[in-house]
Amino acid sequence: MYNVKIKNYGNGQVQTRIYSHLIYTGDKEKPEKEELESNPFDDKPTKEVFDFDELEKEKERSLYTSMKRAKGKIYDYSRANVWDWFVTLTFAPDAVDRYNYTDCTRKLSVWLNNMRRDSETNFKYIVVPERHKDGAFHFHGLFAGCDSLGITYSGHCTKDGEKIYNIGRYKMGFTTATRVKKNEAVTKYITKYTTKDLMEHIKGKKKYWASRNLNLPVETTYSLEDVEKQSLHNELTMDDCLYYKSCMYNVGLTTHNVRYYEHVIS
Repeated sequence: MYNVKIKNYGNGQVQTRIYSHLIYTGDKEKPEKEELESNPFDDKPTKEVFDFDELEKEKERSLYTSMKRAKGKIYDYSRANVWDWFVTLTFAPDAVDRYNYTDCTRKLSVWLNNMRRDSETNFKYIVVPERHKDGAFHFHGLFAGCDSLGITYSGHCTKDGEKIYNIGRYKMGFTTATRVKKNEAVTKYITKYTTKDLMEHIKGKKKYWASRNLNLPVETTYSLEDVEKQSLHNELTMDDCLYYKSCMYNVGLTTHNVRYYEHVIS
């Protein structure tokens, strides 16, 4: 268990979190086993529900937890690596059923694996889905070391004057690629695609694709007394703190607080 977590992203960037409460890891005390009723349709044991409002709340909590976990992992992968390109991959109707998430992800996985296998420049990627209002899926990603992907200038530019490129070796639909100028900006940008609506439509399915050669931040945790936490807070806020945020949230009837600190170290 811990109440302080430090993430070192390996590029000089360090994030510290101080919790008002203890975070438990590993084995926890298990609650008493609930009595189960027999399902009248298949005789299998099932939990009897008396409060449907509470059931909906539980579904919401589960959805939120899944979304938070996915966003956290995407953020960590994105921030701990240096990227060359921000890309968008779409699917042509005659190539893939873009309304079928399983079909889209199967074809995408094969393509990514092929590009990784053929790469001579240590191809790295993190890719996430986005769902259109009409239900169609496409994907956004951050790429690095992808000289073998046949990226060429499209002849067009964004409204800000940035050149738009296409990925020549992607044949399943339309692509765009723009050069990454600020790693921090694209890290925040790519996590915004992981929304509650998306989670509802891909429940139980893969939520992002990350190559195995990506870095992850090194995490260190501590369990400190309140006096020690306050001392750490004072030290962090006085030591060239680039960013500080304090967040309050409720778990049942209990209010918790998490404080975030950002630093750059040499």
